[in-house]
Parts: sequence; C-alpha cells; structure tokens
Amino acid sequence: MAEKLIPYKGEAKNVVVYNTYAAGRSIHFDVFIPTDKSDPSEVPSEFDKKAVEYAKEFLRAINKPDKDVQVNICYKCHIDNTDLYEGELWKLPDKDVYIWPMEGCPHPNK
Repeated sequence: MAEKLIPYKGEAKNVVVYNTYAAGRSIHFDVFIPTDKSDPSEVPSEFDKKAVEYAKEFLRAINKPDKDVQVNICYKCHIDNTDLYEGELWKLPDKDVYIWPMEGCPHPNK
C-alpha cells in the first residue's frame, strides 16, 4: 500500500495548499508544498506543475490510477502551517512535499 510514504514528523513549515481529487472525485487529498510566501498569489507558477506531479506520485504510492487527477491550480487554496496537521501528513520520499489524506486515502495515524 503506502510503503513508499513516510508519516511526517518534523519542524513546522509554511506550505501552499493544493486541493486535489482523483478517481471521479472519490479520492480527495491536499498537496502541501513548502513556501516562504505569505500569500498564495505570490507562489511561483512552477509550483502548479509540481503539485500535479506530486499528486500523481502519491496516487502511484497508494496503488491508485494517476490518470484522472484534478489539482486546483487556478486558485491555490491558501498558505498553511504543517503544525496544524501533526500526525496527519504523509511525506513523499526524498522530497520536501506533504500530503494530507482525506476521502479514499490511507492515513498515517491508522
């Protein structure tokens, strides 16, 4: 299942949040990419492409198809802090990227 994913335990980081769906919206998760910006409109557009790549990587790690990914790119949700999600985030291996699983996803604390 999620053997490639690592439950995130680390220092607090500001992240830009990308609301993400897959599999006809039956899978829902957020992609968190660390940023030093305080407003989503200041986040570089290359983060949008990376968010899609990271979403697909997460789906492959949980053995789900990565073809039907919908990442909310035209409106990045918000800037948040990983401290608010203690024990709830996955870290993608070898990347400074985090996933907050919601519907249809394995959770690190379960």
